[in-house]
Amino acid sequence: MNYNIIGSSSKGNCIIVEDVLMLDVGVSYSKIKKYLSKVKLIFVSHIHKDHLLPSTIKHISFNFPNIKYVCGSEEVVKKLVECNVNKKNIYILKNGIKYDLGLIKVRLIDLYHDVENYGLKWELNGKKGIYIVDTERIDHIVAQDYDLYLIENNYQEKVLQEHINKAIEENDENKLFYLQRVPHTHLSNEQANSFLIENMEKNSVYEYIHKSNYNYKEE
Repeated sequence: MNYNIIGSSSKGNCIIVEDVLMLDVGVSYSKIKKYLSKVKLIFVSHIHKDHLLPSTIKHISFNFPNIKYVCGSEEVVKKLVECNVNKKNIYILKNGIKYDLGLIKVRLIDLYHDVENYGLKWELNGKKGIYIVDTERIDHIVAQDYDLYLIENNYQEKVLQEHINKAIEENDENKLFYLQRVPHTHLSNEQANSFLIENMEKNSVYEYIHKSNYNYKEE
């Protein structure tokens, strides 16, 4: 299954799968405009601007008015409509139900962030994929023998704890607030790897996404 990671960080998230499925739109229009003629469906996980950038959505709605959108949140629907997306082109899905949209079959996944947030399972061209980002846990999700796993790997637990200890020593309340929030809003390296070990088969492909430059040390 082909995929193109346009952006995957707190600065902006957008991944295109098999040319036709776009996962989140949190990057500038200039970064994605050359791909949009082939995109049929855009999934928006939640309302944060690094996943739903209003200026980009406005450009898409004007230049590509026939693109369809899927989401699970009324808040996302409201934001999309504010960006001039035709409400007839927005499908708000119920969690856990598989929807056959013709070219693509999709199913929402509950995720746990500081706003209402969803991941996505999809079937496209006979292959299955899953997209998980901005969540504190995934122990409720089963996705065995999928072809593609796009999974958050935001921080390493040991590195995060080292930074927390340092912030306590330095009495840096602002940094401590940020650091203590991380495990309640994002997925760790350890959680991601456990999930992959439990679900992947030998032909599966995975990609770590939304990796922090600060709370992660490459080995």
